[in-house]
Amino acid sequence: MQYPLSEKIGEPALFVGRERELKYFDNWLANIPKRLSKSRVIIARRKSGKTAFVQRIFNQLWSENGAVIPFYFEFGEIKIWFPNLAIKYYCTFASQFISFLERDSKLANNLLSLEEINEYAVSHSMTPMIRDVKFLLQRAAGGYDLMWDIACSAPHRYANFFERRFLVILDEFQYINLVYRDENCQDNPDESLPGSYNSLSESKLAPMLVTGS
Repeated sequence: MQYPLSEKIGEPALFVGRERELKYFDNWLANIPKRLSKSRVIIARRKSGKTAFVQRIFNQLWSENGAVIPFYFEFGEIKIWFPNLAIKYYCTFASQFISFLERDSKLANNLLSLEEINEYAVSHSMTPMIRDVKFLLQRAAGGYDLMWDIACSAPHRYANFFERRFLVILDEFQYINLVYRDENCQDNPDESLPGSYNSLSESKLAPMLVTGS
């Protein structure tokens, strides 16, 4: 197996003792192409191995090069301005998608810029990606309200357009409460962002695997 996503556990051989959980999720993953898998949540205390587990699932799916394309995003324990989150989220998704298509493991950790993503999209006639990047580049200069909608809905929209299946892995989801509407991150955090996943969590084209503590 390849490890395009650097696992926080360090040496891959240190990942042990999760046979029962892996068996359960192997069955769940196998049902994603059949549109039978509902989104799942893993809740456990900090430092209990949640990140190592979902990162291994990402690497497993990437290595299999099968019907399910993995997307992994970790919400950081830091304050972030929400347009920056939107761009980071989209660039992570698009880079990992391109990484999967091109079998380029380096792109799973080294994100492409919006301009680089656009260059790839144009050369491969990927219309939704061209439109999304154009919108995000324009809105980066002001008018940010729809940027997050474009970013967080991308896996579901692309699954529908390209007739593929995605797995959206959102790690440390509780830190989405550290996203701010003001650029200096001084006002109250935006409490509406978790709700942006209400309908997306019901997607059978791009189900979610979410961790939190």
